[in-house]
Amino acid sequence: MHKCVRCGSLHEDNDSSILRGCKCGSTFFLYMRTPKDADQIEAMKKELETKHIDLEKELKKQIRKKKLKLKKKIRVKKVKPKKRVKKLGFGIETVRVPKEGIYEINIDALMKKRPLIILERGGVYFIYLSSVFEKF
Repeated sequence: MHKCVRCGSLHEDNDSSILRGCKCGSTFFLYMRTPKDADQIEAMKKELETKHIDLEKELKKQIRKKKLKLKKKIRVKKVKPKKRVKKLGFGIETVRVPKEGIYEINIDALMKKRPLIILERGGVYFIYLSSVFEKF
């Protein structure tokens, strides 16, 4: 069950209003696993009322603070393009995998229909046999 922070209405787990927002306009819900959770929520609400704190406003304030912290952490670095392009010296391989997720491809060799030979880090070669026999 989910309880709206503003009006206190209860919503089932699969209720679409949890995603869209409550009828009262609030988008904040408290999740209750057990009936004991409902008692804890009521106690928390009474404690906040004695301190004259509105739970919804406090949640919005905390979210704004988190967003500001994230914006400060994220800094965009400008990368200057290199003037010279590193020329890759390929041997018999047409594809190299120097690191996981990084591929160096010999496009010239592939366009000339040379066999597909992959060099993985550690000096391991994989040969795609059907590409070798296509010429014959």
